[in-house]
Amino acid sequence: MTAGAFKEIRKRPGVMLAYCTLRRTLRNTVQFRGNVAGVLVVIVDKGWIGRFQRAAELLLSGQRHAFFNAETSRHQVVTIESGSKKTTDLDVLRAMAQTVVVTDDFEALSPKIRMAAEEILYVDKPTVRHVMAVRELTGRNRIAAETARKLVNADWDVIDALLCRQSLDYVSFGTDLVPKDSLLVTGPRLSELPGLAAVRDWASKLATDLMWWREGRLHWSLVDSAALLVGPPGVGKTLCASALAAELGIAFIPTSAGQWQSAGEGHLGDMLRAMRASFEKAKSKPSALLFVDELDSIGNREHRSRYAYYETQVVNTFLELTSKAFEWPGVVLLAATNRPDDIEPAIVRSGRFENHIYIDVPSPDERAEILSYHLGGFPADLIKPLTDQLHRPTPSDLECMSRAIKRLARSAGRPLELVDLENSMPRRLELPDEALERAAIHECGHAICALTSGFVDEVIVTLSKTILEERVSQTGGQVEFEMRDSTQTTEAFLRARIRIGLAGMVAEQIATGNRSIGGSGNRGSDLDAATGIATRMVAAYGFGRVPRLYADVRRIDTYRPSNDAAADIDRILLEEWDNAKVLLTKEWNRLLALVPRLIAEGNISLAASEFQFGAAP
Repeated sequence: MTAGAFKEIRKRPGVMLAYCTLRRTLRNTVQFRGNVAGVLVVIVDKGWIGRFQRAAELLLSGQRHAFFNAETSRHQVVTIESGSKKTTDLDVLRAMAQTVVVTDDFEALSPKIRMAAEEILYVDKPTVRHVMAVRELTGRNRIAAETARKLVNADWDVIDALLCRQSLDYVSFGTDLVPKDSLLVTGPRLSELPGLAAVRDWASKLATDLMWWREGRLHWSLVDSAALLVGPPGVGKTLCASALAAELGIAFIPTSAGQWQSAGEGHLGDMLRAMRASFEKAKSKPSALLFVDELDSIGNREHRSRYAYYETQVVNTFLELTSKAFEWPGVVLLAATNRPDDIEPAIVRSGRFENHIYIDVPSPDERAEILSYHLGGFPADLIKPLTDQLHRPTPSDLECMSRAIKRLARSAGRPLELVDLENSMPRRLELPDEALERAAIHECGHAICALTSGFVDEVIVTLSKTILEERVSQTGGQVEFEMRDSTQTTEAFLRARIRIGLAGMVAEQIATGNRSIGGSGNRGSDLDAATGIATRMVAAYGFGRVPRLYADVRRIDTYRPSNDAAADIDRILLEEWDNAKVLLTKEWNRLLALVPRLIAEGNISLAASEFQFGAAP
């Protein structure tokens, strides 16, 4: 956007807010992201149609003065207002044209425009950040985030009336300004939250389907209305569910198997009644999101225990209710778990909770954005160098950290400053030279074994020269690589993964005769991964001395091997330990040459094609 265009919208807060909102709506379209020709239709509030027309012009051109017509410009903005007697015959065959059609009603669009449109999108409400930015850039007083949230949850007429009011301190966001359903979420919407990228695609499609269903253009049976969120504790699954309900503007009904079980005396009948009550509550609303947390606690009919009858009745009732709920118009089902393998297979099969959305700990960029969000918009680019030093924090960890940071600023009696963030970060300690060399040897051991496996083309090796002072499980470095996909996983492939996992410890043993506890000691460690693969090989895949199935691979986490199976698991691990030792001894000079390079550079990339290795074991 040119300086002149920016100067214009600073004088027109409504256009500025429309510009921010429209940009967020269109940013993921191919036409906008790739500057590709095509027709985009946006449906906006009738009272704001003029503002969105000007916002679309600025978005396409970035210029204060630009020509928008079919003869002289590649760009075109067309307004079609419901009830207007003006007819619009849009030329959709302009080869390189980018056209945005702004309308207030889908029914106002001609059949030709509907067919020609690459996307037909309803413009969402502005976010809290949009409101804050517009008020700041137009010289209005700052308002609390909660006040801004109430404002953006109101309708467009209320936003129009209050956006530029100097003070909102005494505005009552009562029954006239907010929805009357007490189950509607007043917290943040999904579009306002950083992170959670894995959920947004499904959520966006669901929002479109809901809009079409409400308009009578889509039968409810065609709406993809159920999903399962999978991720470790603390990644924000419950917040995601609440924010999705807020985004969709529907009632939020949270529950869990534990909540149902705690009803009454906890007997089977009490639990089943509580379960039915939750579903009936969702059914009673015009639209609702029923969220079932800890879905793995529902039970599993495959379990063989003294509680088998209880679990079977609970699962059967849950299956009955979910099957019925898919036929209830307006009811969305969302569940969450951190143990997907413990869930009854019938619950997650096609036709029920078939959409599995995996939420992991945030990426380095997302860490800074999440902490920035909890700190009220403190610049993420200033935060990132600090959050980059943290060891895989969850969103819950970052929220907890934000409270400590704000407490420091309050204690000092001043606004938040960068020094408060710096003082709240865990201290990092420099690794001594001996420990640094050991870590480098460990990571180079992984790298050499990966590159000689025959399944890896390239590795990226990273070494950290500091560790957190906190006593948490940490790594001095890591090796990133992808193993080539195979249509069928072979024994050689599985053994290569075990060998690569053990190679770091083997390299330490060769170098010093005394390995450290690095690469072991916890779930997710190298040793845990190698043991898990060997266990699956023997118990589920039949690669022991006797080709026998001991356990379903989905239940392997709870499998306790017999003496014979344990002996086979031990044999595979020892064989691959010895294979790694033979290989690294042979390639020891090459490994030692990589160690000082890794220590000096901190990050190196190695390709198998650069080396001539001997045959892998």
